[in-house]
Amino acid sequence: MINRILQFTKRKKRELKRKIDRQVVRFTMHNRMITEAYYREKSDTIGLFRRGLTLLFLCLASVSGKMYSHRAAPAERRDYTNRPFVSAPETYIHKRPSYTALAKRLLLCDVVSFDVFDTLLLRPFDDPKTVFYLVGEQLHCPSFTRYRVLAEKQARQEAMEKNGTNEVTLYEIYQKMQRYVAFDINRAVILEEETELSLLRANPYMKQVYQTALELGKTVIAVSDMYLPSQVIQKALEMNGYTQISRLFISQECGFSKRSGRLFPYVKGQMGEEKRYFHIGDNYVADCLRSTDAGFEACYYPNVNRMGVSRRCVDMTALIGSAYRGIVNNRLCCGAFRENQYFEYGYAYAGFYVLGYCVWIHERVKAKGIEKLLFLSRDGDILQKVYQKLYPEEKTEYVYWSRAAATRLTAGYFRNEFFLRYIKYKISRKINMKQMLAAMELPQMQPFLEEAGFTAEVILTKENYEAIVTVFLNNWKVVEDAYAGSYQAAQMYYREKLAGVHSAAAVDVGWAASGVSALRVLVEDLWKLDCKIYGFVSGANYLHDQNIIEAPLTSGDIESYMFSQQKNRELKRRHRVGQMYSVFIEMMLASPSPSFMQYELSEDGRPAFKFDLPETEGYEMIRELQRGILEFTEDYLRAFEKYPQMYRISGEDAYHVCRFIISRPEYFRRLFAEYPVNRAVGTSSYEMETLAQLMEREYQE
Repeated sequence: MINRILQFTKRKKRELKRKIDRQVVRFTMHNRMITEAYYREKSDTIGLFRRGLTLLFLCLASVSGKMYSHRAAPAERRDYTNRPFVSAPETYIHKRPSYTALAKRLLLCDVVSFDVFDTLLLRPFDDPKTVFYLVGEQLHCPSFTRYRVLAEKQARQEAMEKNGTNEVTLYEIYQKMQRYVAFDINRAVILEEETELSLLRANPYMKQVYQTALELGKTVIAVSDMYLPSQVIQKALEMNGYTQISRLFISQECGFSKRSGRLFPYVKGQMGEEKRYFHIGDNYVADCLRSTDAGFEACYYPNVNRMGVSRRCVDMTALIGSAYRGIVNNRLCCGAFRENQYFEYGYAYAGFYVLGYCVWIHERVKAKGIEKLLFLSRDGDILQKVYQKLYPEEKTEYVYWSRAAATRLTAGYFRNEFFLRYIKYKISRKINMKQMLAAMELPQMQPFLEEAGFTAEVILTKENYEAIVTVFLNNWKVVEDAYAGSYQAAQMYYREKLAGVHSAAAVDVGWAASGVSALRVLVEDLWKLDCKIYGFVSGANYLHDQNIIEAPLTSGDIESYMFSQQKNRELKRRHRVGQMYSVFIEMMLASPSPSFMQYELSEDGRPAFKFDLPETEGYEMIRELQRGILEFTEDYLRAFEKYPQMYRISGEDAYHVCRFIISRPEYFRRLFAEYPVNRAVGTSSYEMETLAQLMEREYQE
C-alpha cells in the first residue's frame, strides 16, 4: 500500500513538472532565449523551487538585457538583445550634420583636416581585423589573424619602452611575427598593403564634405593614426577620388599620434600657427578632444560600425558575418542616404539571403551539369534578376507557375492534394458549395453535388468533406474535361521552354517543394519530355508532413539551401512556421505582379495565361524592397570583386540574418500591416487579407 502511495505521488509530481514546463513554453514563447536557456539548465533532478528560481532569474536577465548562460556564446546572446529599428527608417535615426550646416562651419576656417580610416575611407567589414583573414589565406597561414594581432601589440609595447611612443611601422609588426611564422616579410607586407588597397572605398558622406571644402577654397589635409606607410594611404585616397589633399600626416612617420595629443600641434606647426583649423574624425578622444586641445574646431563623426553594432545579427561566421555587417553599416549609417524602411528591409536582410541563395544555386548547377534554370513565379522574379547580374552568360527562364496551376495540372495524379487545397483547407472559411466551385472554376459539378444533397448554399464542413470528395471521384471525368485546355496549354508552354534541354532545375522558395514536385511529375512522367528536372529550395519545412520530400532530398534531386531534415536541422527546428516565419521570408521574394492562376489556350491555339486580382496596394513596397536587394548585391559584389570566395554565403549565415528579423512580428505589424496577402489556392473570388489580419488570425490559432 505504501509503495502504491509513493508511486502515485511520484507520478503526480512528474505530471506537475510537465505542466510547469508547458506553462514555461506558453508564457515565454515571445522570448525564445528564456525558453531555450531554461531547458538547457533544467534537469529532472532539480526540485520545483530551484526550477522556479531559475525561471525567475532568466526573466529578470531578459528584461535587463543581460541574459547569461555558460553554454551560450556571447554572439548568440547578443542576437537576443540587438534589435532592428521599428519606429522609423534607420537612415533617418542615425543623424549626421547636414551638408549645409557643415558648409557654414567650413566657411569659418582655413584648413580642413580629415581623419582617414572610418572617415574618408571605409572598409567593407565591421571589424578592421577581419582584413587579416584575407591576408592570412593568401599566405596559407590558418592562425594568421591571431598572430598578426599579437605581433602588433608586442611591437607597440616594445616601441613604447624604447622610444616613449607606441607608433610602429607595418614592417616592424611583421618582424615580430617571425616569432610565430617564418614567412617572407617583404612579401607579407606587400600582401597586406595590396589587400587594404583593394578593399578601401570612399565614404559617400565624407566625399561630399570633401568636395564642399574644395569648392569653398579651403586647404584640405588628412591626419591619421596608422601603421601603413604614407604612400599606401595616399594611393588609397587617390584611387577613391581624394586627389586634392595637400598634406598627409601619418602617426608612424611623424613619431607621435593624435591620441597622444602631440600630432595636432605638430600639424599646426607645419601648416601655420595663425591659420584656423577644422578637423573631422570618428574617434571622440583622438579626433575631438585632442584636436580641440590643440586649438582646432572639431566635428565628431561617430564610426558607422559603432552606430550599427546594436542593430545587426551577430551570431555568424567571422569573415562573412563581418562583411555583411560592414556593408550594411557603411550604407545605412554613413549619413549620405535617406531611404524608406522597405528599401532597408531589402538591403539589410533580404539582399544577403538572396545573394547567398543565388551563389549556392550556381555551385549546384555546375556540380550537376544543369543546362537551364527555371525560376518559378513569383518568388523567382528577384532571384532571376540577381542571378543574371551574377552570371549573365547562363541560361535562365522566368516561368509562370503557382500552387493553383500545379494543383489543377496534377489533379489526376495527386488527387488528395487537389482535395486538400481546394476543399479541406477552406473549411475554416465557412464557404458554401457555390463559392467553392467558383474558386475551382467547376460550376459543371453543381448538378452532381445537388444530386447528393449539396445545394449551392450548403456550407462546407468537416462532416460533409468526405461525402463531397466522393461526388468528385464518382464524376472525375467532369474535372478532367474542365481542365483539359489548361493542361494542353501548359504542355505546349513547357515544351517550348525546355526544347533541346536535357536537364533543368526549378528554383523556388520552399517549403514542401510542391511546385518542384508537380513540375517533375508533369515533365518526366506525364508529358514524357526528354528532360530531367531537379529542384532547389531555400528551405524545407512543411507544417503538415516534415518528411514529405525526404526521398528526393536523399537522392539529390531536390536540394535545400538553408535547412531541411537532412541539413542544418537545428535551424529547421528554430524555424517556427506557426509564427509565420515562412510567410515573412516569402515576402522577401515578393514581386510587383499579380499571382499566376492557370494556363489557357488562346483563340489561335497558343498558350495564354490567367492571373489573380492585382495586389496593387503592395506594389510600391515591393519595388522598394527589390531596389534594396539589388543595391545590396551591387555593393557587396563591388566590395569583394577581387575576392569571389566572399560570395559563398552559407545557408546558416543567410538564415541567421533572416531569423534576426522574422522573429520580430512587431516589425512586420508596423511596416507591412496593409500588405495584401493570399495564402490559399484559388481565392481570386474572395476578399484579400492584409498581413495584419493574417497575423492576428494565425497568432490566435
